[in-house]
Amino acid sequence: MDLWQLITNDHANIADLCGEIPRTFPGGGVRSRERLFSELDAELRRHLKAEEESLYDSLEDHDRAEHLVAELEHEHEEIERQLGELARVRDKGSLDWTQSFRDLAALIEGHFHREEHELLPLAREILDEEQVRELRHEYVEENTEALRARHSGWDVTSSGLVLGALVGAAVGALAFAAWRSGALRDLTARSPTQLLLSRAPVLDRISRRFGRGQTTTSQYRAEVLRDIAQRTRTSAQDISSRLRLPIGTTYAVVADLERQGLVRSTRQQGPVRERIVAITPRGRQEALH
Repeated sequence: MDLWQLITNDHANIADLCGEIPRTFPGGGVRSRERLFSELDAELRRHLKAEEESLYDSLEDHDRAEHLVAELEHEHEEIERQLGELARVRDKGSLDWTQSFRDLAALIEGHFHREEHELLPLAREILDEEQVRELRHEYVEENTEALRARHSGWDVTSSGLVLGALVGAAVGALAFAAWRSGALRDLTARSPTQLLLSRAPVLDRISRRFGRGQTTTSQYRAEVLRDIAQRTRTSAQDISSRLRLPIGTTYAVVADLERQGLVRSTRQQGPVRERIVAITPRGRQEALH
């Protein structure tokens, strides 16, 4: 997966969260509004920083791009300002909060549109293949460092369990990104985890050290398959909620099941744009065993 796909898939993931939050309710549940907003806050800040430290830095001194990059950086600042204001409001179920969030979501949507239709096409013209490869590596590395920072307060013991979970989360996110682009569907020789790690040197080093990446999908495979088989169709978000799995893990498991022909997925039309999953005849047969 190249740099452009990584960025646009990040956009799609964040847009999914923006669409889901107004449909949730305040409270302490697994998929409560507070939890989803916290997830959005972290994901969005991670994405903005990774863009700035890789693509933006490479273009900001270029005559053809400097003005556009400056405008987009200003939009980043405004997005982060509004995120901070919304985070400080205790009652996230109020009409005022919901309307303010919708305003932020509209700002994010417009910003992503400018990046995908103005910045990325211009970057393709300016940057050569070697520069793009280097920026892709920097983008992945920035994302990995952001994941490390989010969990820096955890107690890391000699067993490496925490870093194993960190690798699983990162691999899950990258697996979902590849799944969205269709990159996994025709591959049978290698698992999604192996494929993605082969393309992400930073994650590869961590995974080989702790050896945890492969269990992320396999240990939940049967449970997720049975859950999907019980319904005509369902969304990845609902699977995550019912089984109390992290959303990144859920996406990675579903991607693996789809690669094996056990489920199929479609992209729901409309503002929410959820990924809808359904069982295949082969998947239903396996779920019964």
